Amino acid sequence: METKNTNSITPPPRLIPTFMTGFNVVANHIWLILFPVFLDLFIWFGPKLRLQSLLNPLMEEANRALRTYNGVDMSEMLANAQEAWVLVIERINLTSALSTFPLGIPSLVAATDTQATPIGISPSFEITSVWIALMVFLALVILGLFFGTIYINFIARNTSTSKNPFSISRFFYQLVNIYALVLLIIVLILAVLLPSLFIISIVALFSPALSQIVFMIITFIVLWLLVPFVFSPHGIFTEAQNVFKSVMSSMRLVRLFLPSTGIFILIFVLLAQGLDYLWLAPPDNSWLLLIGIVGHAFIYTGLIATSFIYYQQGNEWMQTNLLKIKQLIKV
Repeated sequence: METKNTNSITPPPRLIPTFMTGFNVVANHIWLILFPVFLDLFIWFGPKLRLQSLLNPLMEEANRALRTYNGVDMSEMLANAQEAWVLVIERINLTSALSTFPLGIPSLVAATDTQATPIGISPSFEITSVWIALMVFLALVILGLFFGTIYINFIARNTSTSKNPFSISRFFYQLVNIYALVLLIIVLILAVLLPSLFIISIVALFSPALSQIVFMIITFIVLWLLVPFVFSPHGIFTEAQNVFKSVMSSMRLVRLFLPSTGIFILIFVLLAQGLDYLWLAPPDNSWLLLIGIVGHAFIYTGLIATSFIYYQQGNEWMQTNLLKIKQLIKV
């Protein structure tokens, strides 16, 4: 009589040990944090590419046109919105496009106005042409994805059980598929946002408050659609999958591990964003911000390493238990 030694289904990977393993990998390969550290230092001390002279006139013209077709209440709302947009435009720095996280190198100071530094005011340059701004932005994103692919490649190889040496051909294969993944995500987002913006604009004509609710609902839908893509880069880097196979693998993993994956993403976001408030506590012109940059680099690199370990353990769990289920069915 055949003994059923395969009838026990192993549990999925546990989150806390996975996080501990990921941060241990970074602690043992501490040089991995140099990528985000150097990027933050460049954005902090390097030249700032501003768009104030380009965007401020466009915003004022749009506000004048909107005031013409709306009442007093709407004019007050537009005035408040204009003040908020002025602050946003002042903080725009195209150099921050070098940070393409989550498909590249994370940055602490990319979303902040770091004009002041411990050694003085960093140089700032205004871009006055729309086409030049677009070309510079695209060039920086492409360059950011290039260095980001190197960064994630090193993390993936140091978290993998099979220690594969660095390969130029494999790297460019990964780079091409990362570019393709970015384009795929952009197409999907535009496919949802373009009709959604049309709907929001129509709703806003009747009720601005209701349009905000519709906007929140659409934002939730977009985030819900992006969740299955969470582990799409992992298949490209760990299993040399093309973009479509990696997306399917990510969807399958998220579907099978949905409660656990949701908790994993929640812990990831809480650790990353929560600690960012701590790292950004020092003023921009203080050397103490350097401590925040190093701490941010360690945390984010550890979280990325954890995601690769979670992905690999999840795939091993799926393959092992699917085999056991097939054997049980045969018995």
